[in-house]
Amino acid sequence: MVRVPANIHEVPFVRLVIPLTAGILIQRYLNLTNANLSIIGILVLLLLLVFTRIYIKSWEKRWIFGLILNLLLILFGCLQVILNSPETPLKPNTSYNMLVRLTEPPTTGSNAVKVKAEIIDAKGASDFNIPKPMLLYFSVSDSACYSLGYGDILAVSAKLREFAAPPNPYQFDMKQYMYLLGIVYNARVNQGCWEKIGTNPKKIFSLAYNAQAYVIETLKQYGIEGQELAVISALLLGYKSLLDDEIRQVYSSVGAMHILAVSGLHVGLVFGVVVIIISFLPKRRYWLGIRLGIAIVVLWGYALLTGLSPSVCRATIMFSLFAIGQTAGLKTNSYNTLAAAAFVLLVTNPFMLFNVGFQLSFAAVLSIVFFHPIIYNVFNPKNRLLDYVWSLIAVSAAAQILTLPISLYNFGQFPVIFLITNLMAIPLATVVLYLSLITVTFSFIKPLGLILAKVLGFSTWLLNSGLKIIETFPYSNINSICFSAWQALLLLLSILMFSVFLVNRKYAFLQLTFVSLFGVMALWAFHLIEVKNKSELVVFALPKSSAICMNSGGKSLIIYYDSVNIKNAASGYLRYRSLEKPKEANLNQLNGSEIPDQVRIIRKSGLAIIITSNHSMALAYNDSVKNINSNYPFKVDMLLANRYCSSNLFRVLKPQKVIIDPSLSVSQTNRLISNLMKENVAFHNMHSSGFFEYILQDVNPKTIAVQ
Repeated sequence: MVRVPANIHEVPFVRLVIPLTAGILIQRYLNLTNANLSIIGILVLLLLLVFTRIYIKSWEKRWIFGLILNLLLILFGCLQVILNSPETPLKPNTSYNMLVRLTEPPTTGSNAVKVKAEIIDAKGASDFNIPKPMLLYFSVSDSACYSLGYGDILAVSAKLREFAAPPNPYQFDMKQYMYLLGIVYNARVNQGCWEKIGTNPKKIFSLAYNAQAYVIETLKQYGIEGQELAVISALLLGYKSLLDDEIRQVYSSVGAMHILAVSGLHVGLVFGVVVIIISFLPKRRYWLGIRLGIAIVVLWGYALLTGLSPSVCRATIMFSLFAIGQTAGLKTNSYNTLAAAAFVLLVTNPFMLFNVGFQLSFAAVLSIVFFHPIIYNVFNPKNRLLDYVWSLIAVSAAAQILTLPISLYNFGQFPVIFLITNLMAIPLATVVLYLSLITVTFSFIKPLGLILAKVLGFSTWLLNSGLKIIETFPYSNINSICFSAWQALLLLLSILMFSVFLVNRKYAFLQLTFVSLFGVMALWAFHLIEVKNKSELVVFALPKSSAICMNSGGKSLIIYYDSVNIKNAASGYLRYRSLEKPKEANLNQLNGSEIPDQVRIIRKSGLAIIITSNHSMALAYNDSVKNINSNYPFKVDMLLANRYCSSNLFRVLKPQKVIIDPSLSVSQTNRLISNLMKENVAFHNMHSSGFFEYILQDVNPKTIAVQ
């Protein structure tokens, strides 16, 4: 039999976290109440709770107390969502003179220097009792911004903007992501439009950021650099700004990103060191408090050093509760401890519930607690090394079970060889973490520091190289999986039903497991049928450009006119349409073999006419189009108006609809819209409306004729 709590009374925090979570979800998606009603409801329920506790003594009526408590927690969850929702007292797209305080050290990207800040005051705005979080972007050419640090106060003159909704279908929603972090505003600060006027850091965070900078600078001084430094910084400190796209892709594709995200693994390793250190202290009773104090200070000091991410907070709370329980001589229950950690975090910030890292972190730990003993007991090796390897396999396999629905839904990929990855990566990551701690600790002894740094650099190189080799294995990763929210819920339901079956061995739950799995497969089959029967044209909005995707029957072609990166714009659409790897065609470097049979492309003097499914789209793809002329206008269904489009082109073409792509400036767009409205021509402005989608009718391409 599987070991689970005998009854709900063994896990009181589970009873608390369920209604709290329900309240958060209800308010987030249904918005049923407001702050005043919630407060009144909470006060009334508190009075009822006291009344029932004092006057209702009957055991048979104990459910009344439980019902009131659950309603109270649901309302409290609703109130927390209301109170933690970002306020928007400032008008977007308006220039403000502001006082801002930097709440993190700046990070340098390829296009800008980014930093989190909070608006302390803004000229012409009131109600600034509470600072408003925001993101500031400085130009990489602004040399003065590189000297900024945490806690600096700046006078800034800039246009305040809200984050825009994603311009393309199924694209990452930065606006929603930032909202859940409590950030609504951002601003690009031009050179000369800001000035540092002071500094006011919070000492504890200043200490943490200075410690991070000291660790990174120490490692640099000992010759650790490049991808090795980036991985050590992420693994030890949770500092990911140094990671490049290549190393991120490697760790992601082989299922090892959890190593770079400081979480329970890292906190557990630090806690193991703490336990060893305090074990040398006296065992006398009055030393128990000192031992506990050391453990908690080290744990939360490390959590602060790594930025207090949800996964670190969850693990730190769990180990803190475990340490307190051990000190007090209490029996600890993993399920109750995990629920207590979730309860504390959600009370602090209810929007953590919607953080994918939070979801994966708790799902992984819960999955390990329940499934690891089951998997581990399948095989009982006698050899200690073999037992360690088998235990590692069991932990890796167990962690994947409950995280699978979340990973498939959010990332659309599954690392097939995650067991091989973890067998190699976790021991090496453990070595790297411990070596990092030892190297920094003894860095003041230069000869020893040099030796340790060499070993640390080699170990990290070995970790990175091993994962790069694993990535080259055929079929090491299945990606671009379309997995809907309903499929994720059904898969999660099947896992829960199977878990219940393992506990009580009632075959009805096993049947429900297979019914849920059948539902997942049925939804997948319906989706594939829909894809095969769908034929559409989509114009993606790119920065200063656009790209056209035509798909029919699960096959797709992407056409573009600039040398641009279309991955970010198109990847979500291709994944959710379950399209095969698309063919790509650059109109300036066109190869006939790139074009499928159902599409025809006619090019002349910088103008391309694309014909498919009895529909036509025209676009200019270079400056030669200025010289094109015709005796009579050529009718097309759509014209993609880009920066090469001139008034001369409208004498050659007569479009039924014009799609205005982002390469036209705002003033050019406004002039074009004015002319189109005079001519009574329909248009789609991608500046304001994002991508353009058009459903095509499938016909035999041989029947298409150019007029």
